[in-house]
Amino acid sequence: MMRTTFDLLDKLYAIVNVAAVRATLDGAVYRNARPVDLVTRDIVVLALPIAGGTDIDLQDGIIVINCFAKDLEAGRPDDVNLRAMTTAVLTVLEAYGSTTSYLHLEINSQASMEDIDQAGISYSSIRVNCTTQYKA
Repeated sequence: MMRTTFDLLDKLYAIVNVAAVRATLDGAVYRNARPVDLVTRDIVVLALPIAGGTDIDLQDGIIVINCFAKDLEAGRPDDVNLRAMTTAVLTVLEAYGSTTSYLHLEINSQASMEDIDQAGISYSSIRVNCTTQYKA
């Protein structure tokens, strides 16, 4: 049976929503979207569409992990906190070792940018390539 974006989101949310990452936040870790008008340091984990599979029963997907922080005075991004959140997330992703063979993670990219949906907020966006096996 095909794995879904829900399966990938559940797994990556559990990997990211740990004490070492939450220690860098004054908000929370969310699935898919963060509540409107927050000014706290938060993380959002969301899944892009997952591919069908290959001859060897593997599926590829992408998870995006966005770390949000309120800008400093004069609209400057809070690079100190964005860096701390990003480093914490990258550390847990790189340390992840599955006891099952169902999930392989590869960090694809990272970029910092201004949140176009909410003035005064910037975020660090981490794209993670995921390869998973079909469910037995």
